[in-house]
Amino acid sequence: MYTKIKPKSIYELPTYIKIIAGVVIFILFTITFLFFPTASVDWHYTFYPVSQLPLHPYDIRTFVNLPWTAIILYPLNFFSENFGLAINASLNTMIIVLLIFKRKGSAVSLILTLTSFPFLSLLANGSIEWIPALGFLLQNGYGIPMILTKPQSGIFVVFTWFRSAKKKWLFFMPSILVIIVSFYAWGNWIGELISNVQYMSNLHIGLFTVSISPFPWGIPFGLALIYYILKYKPQHSELLGTLSTFFFVPYFVPHSLTILFALLAISYRRIAIASWVLLWLHPILIHWGTFIQILGFQH
Repeated sequence: MYTKIKPKSIYELPTYIKIIAGVVIFILFTITFLFFPTASVDWHYTFYPVSQLPLHPYDIRTFVNLPWTAIILYPLNFFSENFGLAINASLNTMIIVLLIFKRKGSAVSLILTLTSFPFLSLLANGSIEWIPALGFLLQNGYGIPMILTKPQSGIFVVFTWFRSAKKKWLFFMPSILVIIVSFYAWGNWIGELISNVQYMSNLHIGLFTVSISPFPWGIPFGLALIYYILKYKPQHSELLGTLSTFFFVPYFVPHSLTILFALLAISYRRIAIASWVLLWLHPILIHWGTFIQILGFQH
């Protein structure tokens, strides 16, 4: 009689196999995105040009992120624009996948996330959600500077991480050091950032025209969520902390919801399925023209 051997879960595989598999998958993703690129307006007009000007990122008038974003993007400058786009798309995909694996997500949560409107919108726009997602992978004070590159992606998750930090007095030290160094490296970058925000707001299609933020009407809901997190320490406080962010920030677009949706798909499958449907119905039924443009069918 033979004993039936249960196949190993992906979480039980040796580390070296996971690393090799990850590298192979990353290469395959990069090749795929190289031959099937999306419109990627954010990449072509903002992030790739910024990668070429790491010490003067605000010379690109559409750049409205914090300055150290340019340093993180700088290595992509050594590739062609299209090859860099393929790598950026692969990073967006792989880091989100790693985040789901690290949080012990199921195959269903992975499929829901990778077929969701926020994630596909992310690929279509060529944005850089992989940088704040790296912060979520670290899940500590060292990840905050990465989330600050795109705070609308979930910066208030820090309330959850701070609460569980062992050395709370060191928790914000990496961010403080990065901010201090930034003023030495980029000077008065706050003024340049504000100038670019004003420039974007004055465009025919301004920065806040495409925003789907409930700000400022959502602030009471955000405050209620933060109070609930700090007082009751719920099981899925990381998800709730990320969610609370979207009630405070005046600007975010659909692909800013990618990390939040991944956390939702991991924790609450049924709600994630309902959200998946609604997130697709909203652009299709209400903003058909914008939906077509976001998917890259119009240039």
